Amino acid sequence: MLVRIGIAANMQGVSPSTLRRWEREEKMLPCMRTRGGHRRYKLSKMRGKEKEEEQQHQQVVVGYARVSGAKQKKELITQQERLRTFARQQGWEIEKIFTDIASGMNDQRKGLHKLLQAVATKQPFAVLCTYEDRIARFGTKVINRFCQIFDTKVISVYRTQEQAAENKLVEDMIALVTSFAGRLHRQRRGKAPPMK
Repeated sequence: MLVRIGIAANMQGVSPSTLRRWEREEKMLPCMRTRGGHRRYKLSKMRGKEKEEEQQHQQVVVGYARVSGAKQKKELITQQERLRTFARQQGWEIEKIFTDIASGMNDQRKGLHKLLQAVATKQPFAVLCTYEDRIARFGTKVINRFCQIFDTKVISVYRTQEQAAENKLVEDMIALVTSFAGRLHRQRRGKAPPMK
């Protein structure tokens, strides 16, 4: 749980200006800042129970599975089973697996939004996925950074080998063309809003 600077200062027995000075001196850094620039501190650090909570925190993980189309529902079930198996092998409790049937380039996925909400509120030890591109085709570094703010790791069950820059670029271009071709097809059938 995150608290404001006033509460954090009170728990430390100092003034908010002292906490600001400690931040400049890098003695005590806030966990994050809000969009408005307000500091937030981890309550567990303020209470001095970080190790105890970390042990509990490391046992709970969430998962994310995604397929691009409704014809791949069997693959969606396979991904969820693999995540549960992997979590069990690590000795973790998988609290929930969020799912989507949508393109990895679609940023309006309900399952992804619920996953990010869970990371922000419950701060699980990790987010599990089969491959990193299941979470998103682009912008995975932003999602990873968001999770890091809440001390949550993003763990891919299957790690893809490092690709040459050209191969990665070709895959990204194919993903873009496929996504737009699908959208044009749905648009012609009257199932998608016009592209802007």
